[in-house]
Amino acid sequence: MPSERRALVVHVVHRPPAPVLRFVDQVVGAQPLGIEFRFSQGVLTDFDIDVVHVPEHNLDILLGARGATGPQRLLASLALARNLRRHRIALVRTLPVGPDRSKADTDRLAQHVLDRATTLFVAPNADDPRINSSRARIIRHPHFRDRYIGYPRGDQVPGRILCVAARTLPSSTRKLLAAVRVMSTRNATLRVAGVASPELERQLQSATARHGRVISTRLELLSDGAQVHEMTQAELVVFPQPVESSEDLQAVYMALSLDRPVLAPHTTVLARLAHEVGRGWVHLSDGPITPEALDAAVRSIRDSSRSARPELTDGSLAAANAAYADVFRAAARAARGGNSG
Repeated sequence: MPSERRALVVHVVHRPPAPVLRFVDQVVGAQPLGIEFRFSQGVLTDFDIDVVHVPEHNLDILLGARGATGPQRLLASLALARNLRRHRIALVRTLPVGPDRSKADTDRLAQHVLDRATTLFVAPNADDPRINSSRARIIRHPHFRDRYIGYPRGDQVPGRILCVAARTLPSSTRKLLAAVRVMSTRNATLRVAGVASPELERQLQSATARHGRVISTRLELLSDGAQVHEMTQAELVVFPQPVESSEDLQAVYMALSLDRPVLAPHTTVLARLAHEVGRGWVHLSDGPITPEALDAAVRSIRDSSRSARPELTDGSLAAANAAYADVFRAAARAARGGNSG
């Protein structure tokens, strides 16, 4: 690898940025900031780079270990660690929003190998025990107020409850079909928007055929503009499954950035967010979303003396881009100095 280069080369294990908002938009900004980004969804084969960045949900893509057995994943982890060390390449990993799931013994050993090979960890908060070290950086999830300036808004429909997904709707969406019909809130309606599995699509079509005055759908892949239009028409945006992925949390921040309150099952991340944004914006249920939870959220929205907008103290996308650029530079320096942690 050349000893001098005008731009730092960062290999990002993700699809490149696109018109639709994705996690990668937090990492890659409009300005290069002296960094050349490359994108790949495969095993690392080009070693003329300075940094590999991988969000945890794409880690098996980097290892080439999708569907692999525990021993195969361990061998792939050892090979990656060896190549990183041999070529003095830094590894930066963005940890997931949700808790780390228990693993088999071989998988835990592979995880240990990868943790030792990681130059810097990035997380949106301090919950993950792996970030309690000098190799950890916290980059808070950004809001998207600046991103959607000028996008056409819809007129809010009183009583409209929206379940939306940029890509695939969760199977738990079906539980909302019955819940909304027995709410005590007058004129409550359910809008479901996003891509549905064949089974869920059949259930949604059946529900709209029987209860079309209460339930409506838009079952397609949504652009950012379509999501903005759907969210701004809603009085409440509901997430029926726990928010534990970057994609889910992104949708929550999108709704809040558009000044729409949200309801979701309780998680540590959302409980902290509810405290930060102020009363009346993030509503939490103790378990699955019930008619009572929906009624309580709508009641609170209408009765609360909440602020005109949620207090989104996290930075913009540009601030997140700059923070990641600092992490990549620090990781590259550490790797060149032989300090892999």
